[in-house]
Amino acid sequence: MMPPEPTGSVQQQLAEQYAYLFQMAQQLNLALEQWDATAQLGRAAQQTARAVAADAEAVASGYDKLRSLIVKTADAVERKMDALRTELSGEYMAISDFGTYVEKLNAVIEADPSALTQYYRYFARLQAAVDAVDADFTAYRTATEGYIKTGIVDYDGAVPVYGVAVGQNLETAVDANTGETVIEKKHFRAIFTARRLGFWEDGVEVAYVSDHRLYITRVEALESLTVGEWRIGAAPAEDGLTIKWIGG
Repeated sequence: MMPPEPTGSVQQQLAEQYAYLFQMAQQLNLALEQWDATAQLGRAAQQTARAVAADAEAVASGYDKLRSLIVKTADAVERKMDALRTELSGEYMAISDFGTYVEKLNAVIEADPSALTQYYRYFARLQAAVDAVDADFTAYRTATEGYIKTGIVDYDGAVPVYGVAVGQNLETAVDANTGETVIEKKHFRAIFTARRLGFWEDGVEVAYVSDHRLYITRVEALESLTVGEWRIGAAPAEDGLTIKWIGG
């Protein structure tokens, strides 16, 4: 607000200016007090949030330690769980004068209240009749194992995380805390949950999508990379990279 235009005698003008400055000082002091109170509330809210997070982390840590202690020192353990296991298998064989080809498939379906898991195994063997055909090998065989698990795929502290896990080359281990057989996060593995899509390789999460962002250890763009309204692409060797505006 601008000060009023001076009028009257010199004494009256001084009185008006003094009154204006006094009112302005009062308004500034009031605004400063309100700002300080708001800042204090903000700092208090941040401190409260940090305290709540610290308390939650302490509770989760204490829960894990106590559960592990109970499981490891328990004199009596009782576990009741409905479970279902079904195994399916198939075989294909072809024999001719040129050799023998055998293909075997196996699928195991296991279900319990925590998850539905499907295990797959594939085996193939090709035996060439060297007297009848000219081949680079006399015998070739291949085998692989994979799985699809739907249900509890991980834990966030003490809270189970539900989702779908897909893996190749199955390996399992016994959890030291719960005594359960769990699928190890080795080789190639993808985990899809409501809040995260992650990709694992040799026990390391190399990439994941969460909170509208993609996090990845390494990026290899074969042709080009678009960032907003710019495109970064490979150019001839002598030119290096090209950065081109593709926006409107």
